[in-house]
Amino acid sequence: MTSVMTPINDGLAQFAKPSLSKTTPWSANSPSNIRIGSRLQLIRESHGISEKELSERLKIKCVDLKLYEAGERRVSANLLLRIAKLLDVRPEYFFQDYARREPWDH
Repeated sequence: MTSVMTPINDGLAQFAKPSLSKTTPWSANSPSNIRIGSRLQLIRESHGISEKELSERLKIKCVDLKLYEAGERRVSANLLLRIAKLLDVRPEYFFQDYARREPWDH
C-alpha cells in the first residue's frame, strides 16, 4: 500500500512574508538605497578612507559596508548619522537632489 503525502495546512500561510516581486522603496535594491550607497562610497573615497578602515571605525563588518554601498542593504537612520559624523558631512548630503525628483521616482 502506497501513501500519498499531502501538505499540511497549519493555518500559518496567512502570516507568510509577502514576496516583493518589484522594487519598492523598502526593498534592498531600491533606487533610494542605491543612491545613498553610491553617495556613501563617493564621500568615503574622497576622504581617502578604505572600506576596511571605515567599517572598523563604525564597528560594523566590512561586508556590511560593501552591501550598504552597493545599495543591497538599507542603511538605518542611526548608522547614517554615525557615518555622516565620521565623514564630516551633514546627513542631508546623502539625499542631495533627492527631493527634486517626483515622489514615485524615489
